[in-house]
Amino acid sequence: MNLKIGKLEAIFLILIVMINKILLNIPKEIIKQSETGSPANIIFTTILTLIITLIICKLFQKFPNEDIIDISQYVGKKPLQIILGTLLLILFTIIITSVIYEFTTLLQIIYFPNTPLPLILLIFLGCMGVANKTGFKSIIKANSVIIPIILLSLIVIFAGILKNLNFNRLYPILGQNVKTTFLEGSQNIFAYGGLLYLFFIVPFLKNKKDFKKVALISMLVSGLFLLFTVIILLSTFPFIINSEEIMSMYLLTRCIELGKFLQRTDAIFIFLWIISAFSYLSISLMFMSNIFGKLTECKESRNFSYSFLGIFFAIITLLQNQTFFKLLSTTVYKYSILSILLLCFIILIIGNIKRKEI
Repeated sequence: MNLKIGKLEAIFLILIVMINKILLNIPKEIIKQSETGSPANIIFTTILTLIITLIICKLFQKFPNEDIIDISQYVGKKPLQIILGTLLLILFTIIITSVIYEFTTLLQIIYFPNTPLPLILLIFLGCMGVANKTGFKSIIKANSVIIPIILLSLIVIFAGILKNLNFNRLYPILGQNVKTTFLEGSQNIFAYGGLLYLFFIVPFLKNKKDFKKVALISMLVSGLFLLFTVIILLSTFPFIINSEEIMSMYLLTRCIELGKFLQRTDAIFIFLWIISAFSYLSISLMFMSNIFGKLTECKESRNFSYSFLGIFFAIITLLQNQTFFKLLSTTVYKYSILSILLLCFIILIIGNIKRKEI
């Protein structure tokens, strides 16, 4: 892909990842781990994430036109590139299938209880296929329009729920203890899934010097929205710690009434979130195709997307098990992304050492 994107488009690309993580129960997973210490935990993990982001930006200075797949080939030749690429393809498969399953299941339960899941699934995959046909440039442009609307929708939710907040539910502010909130809670860096995409966007930037601004701004904004979401969920629903609902953010939309003339606004938000999911999924699919193209040394990698769509359909239809996909989107995703982020970080460090020796 020879597409070049500007600073704002790059920030929006990272934010679409984080927004969908917020919508798809990542805040609830943090709350289950840290309980009332979740706000303190997010402040702590956001600071850690910003430090990690600064280090990544520093390490990428020696690779201004390469992504982590290119760097892995430089560090360990083709074998390391294949290993890393395969792990990333598996991770992206976990991400995409989990998001599709959660959204299609939500739609089936709330709006289309008599519609077979595969039919709803085909609509999702069909839209991703159309987006893939239009190309990465169109997806990025569309995402730049979508993100401000989605962020505004979250702000509207936050504002509309203020009357229901009870900040006494945030105590004790450090949760169970310092160890649980900060030491064990440091694993919640997995919630900042946008970190993964930082390893791929450098070659796409029009101005490579913008990378640091893009990375820091997107991570900081993500941290703020994640913090507000957790505070509002804890302050509104004391049962959220032990709940098993599909999307905790959906519960917030049911509490909003814009006067007597406009109630049940949840349908509006669900519609916006579906558009957001399409954008996120399409971007992830394009990165997945780009990785596979580099592994196979195929220049026209976009055509691989249709094969991946078929694989996603097969996985979801054959494994229609809510427990399996819940485990996939939480525990499996958490440790997979932490492990791969660590591996990418190590490869980047070794690449810097190797290039410095030349």
